[in-house]
Amino acid sequence: MKYPAPEYKLGKDYDAVAIWTLSKTCNFKCDYCFYSPKQMGITKKLAWKVIEKFPKINPFQTKFIKPEQARKFFDNTRKRWKIYLTGGETMIYPRFIELVKELAKKHLIVIYTNLSLPVNRLIKEINPKNIDFIYASLHLAEREKLGLSVREFIKKVKKLEKAGFTVMSDFVLYPPLIKKYSKVLKQFKKQNLFIEAKVFRGVYQGKKYPKSFTKKQRKEFLKYIPHPVDKAYSFKMLSYRGVPCGAGKNFFRVTPNGKLTRCPDYEFGSLGNLFTGQFKPLEKIKPCGIKYCNCNVAAKEQVVDFQKRK
Repeated sequence: MKYPAPEYKLGKDYDAVAIWTLSKTCNFKCDYCFYSPKQMGITKKLAWKVIEKFPKINPFQTKFIKPEQARKFFDNTRKRWKIYLTGGETMIYPRFIELVKELAKKHLIVIYTNLSLPVNRLIKEINPKNIDFIYASLHLAEREKLGLSVREFIKKVKKLEKAGFTVMSDFVLYPPLIKKYSKVLKQFKKQNLFIEAKVFRGVYQGKKYPKSFTKKQRKEFLKYIPHPVDKAYSFKMLSYRGVPCGAGKNFFRVTPNGKLTRCPDYEFGSLGNLFTGQFKPLEKIKPCGIKYCNCNVAAKEQVVDFQKRK
């Protein structure tokens, strides 16, 4: 059994990190998705109704960018970027393969996907050299609805690995699916693969999670969560308030409308925009001002000191 562990080399192999949510559009409708109405409280639902009526203030009002324009934006910053392409489902974004090809000419790319769509063209046209890794989530309930098997998912993982790509897989421990994880894990082990556990955060049958997981469950889940940052984040909200953080200087969130913000927790304020070509990073590292950090990537990329978490 092998677990592909990528190295995080901000400042060595690349100069800046962008987490770019291409779109929240997805071909899956997972009950546990943070975009699902089932995981939104009344306040958030009302806020989204207001935002959706005013496209100009809606960060998730998707604007589709030409691959060449996206590459030009990142190239013009004179930095080498590590760009996390997330969604929604990334592979349904228009001209996605061309976008990855353009960005990967100079930058390092991470692709998040549910691996429900064909990968043949990606393998044929994308050089794995500048693809740091592909993060593939196996959303079992949705796959079963669409007649997609675990075997088919594994076959794609093996196909991608054979072509030279590094693939990391995960399984969300949503209460109704927990009992199925061990069977899926065995299927992966038979192919010398590993699928890590991702702890569910949200509400199920009126109970809040991860708070409602038992001590026994927590202990068991941690066996299948390899990275120390993910282990720490799984069962509690981490805070770096007051701790110096490079977010806004060498770490950015890009919304579907092209706006750059300091991180996924900073909804307002702008540090640039893909469509206008503006790039206005902070001049120096500033302390984190957020109560709880929802971005474990920042700690993995050592943008903020994980050891100083509260």
